[in-house]
Amino acid sequence: MSWLKLDLDVVAAVAEEVGDLLLELGALSVSLSASSTDSVIEPAPGSTPLWRCNRLSALLPLDVDVAALRDGLASRVQDPCFEVGFVDGDDGLARWREHAVERCFAERLWVLPRDAQAPSGPSLRLDPGLAFGTGGHPTTRLCLEWLAGQDLHGLRVLDFGCGSGILALAACVLGARQVVAVDHDPQALLATRENAAYNQVTPEQLIVQEPTELSGEGGFDVVIANILANPLLELASVFMALLRPGAALVLCGLLANQADQIVKGYPGVQFDVPMHDGDWLRLSGVKCASERDVEKA
Repeated sequence: MSWLKLDLDVVAAVAEEVGDLLLELGALSVSLSASSTDSVIEPAPGSTPLWRCNRLSALLPLDVDVAALRDGLASRVQDPCFEVGFVDGDDGLARWREHAVERCFAERLWVLPRDAQAPSGPSLRLDPGLAFGTGGHPTTRLCLEWLAGQDLHGLRVLDFGCGSGILALAACVLGARQVVAVDHDPQALLATRENAAYNQVTPEQLIVQEPTELSGEGGFDVVIANILANPLLELASVFMALLRPGAALVLCGLLANQADQIVKGYPGVQFDVPMHDGDWLRLSGVKCASERDVEKA
């Protein structure tokens, strides 16, 4: 079976809205990438890629009314100009799914594309095109493995640098009482809210906000940050203030040769043995309860 393939370039601010509109207009799938004239602004590993101009690629039935489709897009995009071609059905679906993840973490948490059959137990569904950060990057995998290995029931969790929201949402479906997802980029906050709605995570369980809105000194049981080494060092005092004594700190987005530097930057944390996935590693530990514990660490 063949499909109609539509490619449309839009500015980043409306990409998610136009992608949803294409689905409403009959698209089987919508994927997102940088346009041919744009380049990626370097994101933290495993987080949302940020493009000034996005290319939306949609697969549609061959009998779709192209004129009606253009009219529908005109409600969101001024003078929509798109390219249309044909693809074999199997090739098109494979292309759409090539960045999707279908995997069970710690034999407990399933991360799946939206069209996959859900197994029993906790599961998180993400669109591989529009949701970004779907669990395929080593740093995201390392964080998901840690989260899935914990008992999060009743805990308050902070995901700093949430990107698509995948880690924050994983904590929610694993039973955290409340999760705060923080990112400085509005595009990431929109993606997190959209994924939360799709996975039926309530605003009461998941709070999505900018870093300037973050408060609650000593109020978190877990702080997880999948960003880069320099920001992790700069934020050390912030994270330490947000953690209660004995709470867990999970740091990722690190290369193996950066571990010692990060450990020295967090003298108040007793770290476990680092976990590796290729060249990347995850550091996890607990905040020491007293100065004596810090000396022992």
